[in-house]
Amino acid sequence: MRLEESKKINQSLSALGNVIAALTDTRTRNHIPYRDSKLTRLLEDSLGGNCKTTMIALISPSNEAFGESLSTVKFANRAKYIRNAPTINEDVDKKTLLRKYENEVKKLREELENKNKSILEMQMLLEMDN
Repeated sequence: MRLEESKKINQSLSALGNVIAALTDTRTRNHIPYRDSKLTRLLEDSLGGNCKTTMIALISPSNEAFGESLSTVKFANRAKYIRNAPTINEDVDKKTLLRKYENEVKKLREELENKNKSILEMQMLLEMDN
């Protein structure tokens, strides 16, 4: 029974390592293998989604655990290069959207008015030169 558990844990940790490798790859990310294990599926939003995430790596001072501690440090080193761009989720009602769009229309009208003024000024300068 413990052997099967150990296999599953190692398989999930391996899948997590693959996801982190894919997320930290400097080339374009075509596919991130989140579906390879339940662990990576659960951590999908935390690793590459819309979350701020803190990862803590625990190591042992014991000589017997040196190999595992070294592996943990290497894993944490790769994980620190994951970059997310979290944004605040907002529930936007109709009034807020309307206000936002009215402000945008106002800004665009001002921009258009400024462009028209500059065109008129250019035309007046051209007429003066002729």
